[in-house]
Parts: sequence; structure tokens; C-alpha cells
Amino acid sequence: SNTPCSLRPHQRSPCPPPSVQTGVLISKVDAAWDSSSGKCGIGVIFSGDVAFSHPTISDSLSHVSSALMAEAIAVHRAVALAFYSNVRSLAVLSDSLSLINLLKTRGCQPELFGIMFDIYHFMSYFDVISFAFISRNFNSEADSVAKSTLDQFVRNPIRGG
Repeated sequence: SNTPCSLRPHQRSPCPPPSVQTGVLISKVDAAWDSSSGKCGIGVIFSGDVAFSHPTISDSLSHVSSALMAEAIAVHRAVALAFYSNVRSLAVLSDSLSLINLLKTRGCQPELFGIMFDIYHFMSYFDVISFAFISRNFNSEADSVAKSTLDQFVRNPIRGG
């Protein structure tokens, strides 16, 4: 079917990354959130034919309110790092369907207001920026970075914010 992945009703249908034109930096983002501690790990994997000096982001944070907020933080980190690295063409891929749908419609939810505002502000500086849903099996590298970062943070809580 030619229905875009973000419009398909069932996330189980395979949703591979979209084809991206040359010169666009690709960032696959994911987050892992622990509801009992409010801690999260984020993972971002950059790829594509663009020379980029930061292949991955892995970070952990405390006091995160929800899984959706953790995913939004991961997207924010990817967009901000690309912007500050003078990248002007970016494709953001995530397995968080609800966040991708918010980003595509420039929507917001009350708890996400500040971080979405920041993402939308950064977006205005890109020549090309796109957001696409990919199913989890196509996001395994970012997923494992996020999970291992969270796991280390929960076991050894000295580092992180």
C-alpha cells in the first residue's frame, strides 16, 4: 500500500525508513523511560552521506514526566545538535507514532509545550527538515543505545541530570 506509515492504524505493519535525498543527515531517535524512577535514556544514531562528526548521542536524564516527553527530548537533542553543527537538511526518524504525528502537524500537548516550542523554533532554521515514523524493528540501534544508557543510569545514578 502507498499509505504513509504515520497514517496506518496498526503499528505492527512494517514501516521502513523512507528514502531520503542525498545531502540530508538522517537521525534515528529513541528513548527508554522508567516510570518508577522518572529516569530516561536517549539514543540518537546519525547516518547518511553527510560528513558529520557526531555519529551518536547517548544521554540520561532524571525527572522526566512520561515516555512521550522522553521521546520529545531525544528529538530535541538530535535537532539541536544538527543545528549547532550547521546541518541544514535533516530527516528525523522515530518509532513514537504519537510524537511524529504531533511534529508533522506542529501540534502540542500541555506537558510538552516548552520542548515542542523549542523544536519548532529550530525547525525554522533548516532548509529541509522532515519527520517520519519507522517501526521499532527498523530503529533497533537507537533503541539499544537508549535502553543501555537508561540501564547504566539506574544502576549507577551518579552521572546524568
